[in-house]
Amino acid sequence: KKREMETIDLVYTAGTVIDGFQTETEEKGITISTDLPEEMTLTADAGEIEMILNNLISNAVKYNRNNGTVHVEISGDETYAKIKVSDTGIGMTEEESAKLFEDFMRIKNDKTRHVEGSGLGLSTVKKLATLYGGDVSVDSEPDIGTTVEVTLRSQKS
Repeated sequence: KKREMETIDLVYTAGTVIDGFQTETEEKGITISTDLPEEMTLTADAGEIEMILNNLISNAVKYNRNNGTVHVEISGDETYAKIKVSDTGIGMTEEESAKLFEDFMRIKNDKTRHVEGSGLGLSTVKKLATLYGGDVSVDSEPDIGTTVEVTLRSQKS
């Protein structure tokens, strides 16, 4: 599929993606809180941005504890946008975090055994962020939670 660059509102897109997780969050008693500007436009491929948001929020919900919280924050300026998703989930060691961006990498331990996934999530996010001249960073602590931050530069259409 050819990339289609258009002006999208990241805040609106994030809202739509968050709404899509309503059933899952309700089942686990997870609250999603947000800190969003009124709007944040970005020249990007809508499908790619949705994929990034979907991956980040999906992981934050999937690896969370019951009745945990997910916090989605968007900030930036004319040249770049920053998406930050934090959770109160199982977290990871630094060693585990370092491997997250490899293809098919799934952190395997007692806490993740019951979680399903392809392990492509964050390697895909990293590839997409790189396409936008951006990057991804992960900050995680076992049993406390994880924060993933993605920076994207607005593409000149």
